[in-house]
Amino acid sequence: MSTLRYELIHATINRAITLTDTNIYNDIHKQFEFKKQTVLADKILTNDEKTYAIRLLTKNYDRDKVIDNSGTKRICENCNQECLATLY
Repeated sequence: MSTLRYELIHATINRAITLTDTNIYNDIHKQFEFKKQTVLADKILTNDEKTYAIRLLTKNYDRDKVIDNSGTKRICENCNQECLATLY
């Protein structure tokens, strides 16, 4: 596994957030997909860095889904109840 350049990862995430047009991407689901595609299209980051950046975006997306109580629910493997988060 290569060394991750955390400053570059955070700069790429911040660029994706800045480029997000909230008039076009008007809900958190569309915004997440746009940010994810922006990170994947970045030519400077390595694959490991892209994976790390998408993991950070997904954590924030999970938090936002729970706060807004929106999105597709799934069945938790541990408690068999519906939940919004995908990482926990």
